Amino acid sequence: MAVAREAEAAPMSPDSRATGDMEDAEDNVPLKENGKYCRSIVSTEGEFDWDKSLRGTILSSFFYGYICTQILGGWLAGRYGGKHVLGTAMVIVLAMTVVTPIAARTHPYLVIAVRVLMGLADGVVFPSMHTLWGQWAPPLERSKLMTFCYSGIFVGIIVALSFSGVLCEIQLDGGWPFIFYVYGATCFLWLCCWHIFVFDSPARHPRISQSERRYIERAIGHPPGEKRVAVPWLQFARSPAVWAIVVAHTCNNWGHYTLMTSLPLFMKEVLAFEIKQNGVYSALPFAAMAGGVVLCGQLADQLRRRAVLNTTWTRKLFQAVGGFLPAAFMVATAFIDCDTRMAGVAFLTLAMTFSAGALAGYQINHADIAPRFAGEIFGITNTVATIPGMISPSVVSALTPNGSKEEWQRVLFISGAIYSFGALFFLIFASGEEQSWDKVDNMSYQEDQEAKERFQIDDLALSTL
Repeated sequence: MAVAREAEAAPMSPDSRATGDMEDAEDNVPLKENGKYCRSIVSTEGEFDWDKSLRGTILSSFFYGYICTQILGGWLAGRYGGKHVLGTAMVIVLAMTVVTPIAARTHPYLVIAVRVLMGLADGVVFPSMHTLWGQWAPPLERSKLMTFCYSGIFVGIIVALSFSGVLCEIQLDGGWPFIFYVYGATCFLWLCCWHIFVFDSPARHPRISQSERRYIERAIGHPPGEKRVAVPWLQFARSPAVWAIVVAHTCNNWGHYTLMTSLPLFMKEVLAFEIKQNGVYSALPFAAMAGGVVLCGQLADQLRRRAVLNTTWTRKLFQAVGGFLPAAFMVATAFIDCDTRMAGVAFLTLAMTFSAGALAGYQINHADIAPRFAGEIFGITNTVATIPGMISPSVVSALTPNGSKEEWQRVLFISGAIYSFGALFFLIFASGEEQSWDKVDNMSYQEDQEAKERFQIDDLALSTL
């Protein structure tokens, strides 16, 4: 959301910098960085006078709702189908997006409420998608299909970062509300396509060929009409493979959410880009990541298909690439200032490119270890992994009150350390094999459990007679 707009003025002359003869005017405030002036900015009065703390709270508020519906979303999708659960959620997201400008002009607390509701709806999206992929993605095609799907996340970020600044410049109603109206309209068109083309499983698709349907069902091992089974929640908690995903997912999200919510601010405060440049350069890392996601998915499946690596070591390899290398480039970015800002853009772009490896690591690993319960497990891991989204914007705001290079160094060092820890934990504990509690032979069917409960109740009733 655009809460204030700043335009970059012409650079100061070398003579002025040398003598320190700087003009401090109300509308032309020079920014000092390490004893030298990098730029001066012309501030224009924004529509909302929201301080940095309130902005951090608004950015975080989405995740307070998002964290609450992850497990519920996985359970609902497993019981009622991912298509309807996800579609209903996106209707709510659409409504909240369109009313955001009205909420912002009414009261900031109303914006927070709208974003919490949006988060509640959005929380079921990824568990529902994992449930769908558990029914549709054959094991040896899983990486490329799922990573291609999830590359859309970064395409959306690219579009938002690239065009939001342009929409802000519309000379009507302040410009910025069109961000929400345009993206709301796009969401409506998407919902129409979702309703027409998406189905919960091959067995329910009216236009799929019989040969393709049989291939998918046999490859996954989910025959049509298979009995509904009880979710082994306790087995999830005892599984090192599940905990490996939880930790990797959480650590990866810290770095991702930090960049996603704070990258434009870093570009402005440290690298000194003005608003239009900021949008373009902030989008570059996510453009690189979108391409990296697709490439990593293809490479992962090729390694497994050609038996170069088994599934376990394929996931560990790509998680290492998606953890250690982004950490290294984020630490390198910490030493960049406005004089070398294009190197900063390059480092951040490389960090995001290599972080794409994690999607062929922990992200797909949910479906590897438990294709029947991929949605439920993703709900659990994403519940924990949402915590960084709740606290990261506030932490960044607290660590960068003045927006100096030294303050942002702390943010980048912390993110690099967290990235590295997640990759290391995954290397030690992850597995790519289907777990025993996901296999039919080791399951207790829910119908059998319900029958036993009925018999126990009947026996108790008879014994009291």
